[in-house]
Amino acid sequence: MKSFLSFCFCACFYVFIAALSNPCYGKEAIKHPVVTPLPNSVLKMALSQKADFSSYVFRVEKNNKVAMVKKSGRFWKLHYVIENAQGRPDKNFSPTEIVANYKAAALEKGARIVYERSRGKLTFRLPNKSGVITWVYVAAGTGQYDLHIIEEAGFEKQLAFGAEALKKALYESGKISVYGINFDIDKANLQPGAEKIIVEIVKLMKSNPKLNIEIQGHTDNTGTTAHNLSLSQKRAKTVQKFLMLYGIDSSRIVPKGFGSSKPIATNDTQDGRAKNRRVALVKMD
Repeated sequence: MKSFLSFCFCACFYVFIAALSNPCYGKEAIKHPVVTPLPNSVLKMALSQKADFSSYVFRVEKNNKVAMVKKSGRFWKLHYVIENAQGRPDKNFSPTEIVANYKAAALEKGARIVYERSRGKLTFRLPNKSGVITWVYVAAGTGQYDLHIIEEAGFEKQLAFGAEALKKALYESGKISVYGINFDIDKANLQPGAEKIIVEIVKLMKSNPKLNIEIQGHTDNTGTTAHNLSLSQKRAKTVQKFLMLYGIDSSRIVPKGFGSSKPIATNDTQDGRAKNRRVALVKMD
């Protein structure tokens, strides 16, 4: 059984590693497009999640000591069960065997093992041709296992607010999340320091007179949906008003609130909620 599982998984691994150079993400797909499950594994959606941006703390081993490293990027937490004929976890597959298959296949394709424990714990990091590092933590039990996956991404790119950086992002990808435009708690009043970022947006608009933008307000999920939608709309209009004070015509700026409907990180942590509370600029055709 074990050799058969190894053979099947390695075959699967060759397939998913080949996709590393050109991953494709379906909007509704929660499964990872590259790190595939073992044969006969069933994904349990209620215990799984995916986020466009989040963080995870991985166990690594340095100098014979266990350390924790935080990585950020596109995130998956996937819970799989290797089911038997009765639809229950197959006791023929031990934690050690599950991890051994992932380790063997990962090493075959150049992954670096950075943490391993005999009872079903494994961390490896896998680069692709474009330089993206995929971190994977395998936590296995009898007939079931979790995959915690981070595809490292430069969230810092979203933090850049200089006029040139804003222009580059808008003309390349059509949008950018701008951090530093902060508001009083549960209000639409700007906090001190926000004017520095707004001035950069003014520079962008004045140096590109044909550029029109949508100013999007986003919140975390604290509070009701209706309240968050109203609050985000008011905050977007506040930014519009300040741009108008600096001489930008109102016809070039459309404020729009989305409330908590478009999170880019988990709302389960303070860090994630902070990332979701944001102002975004979107280039309008």
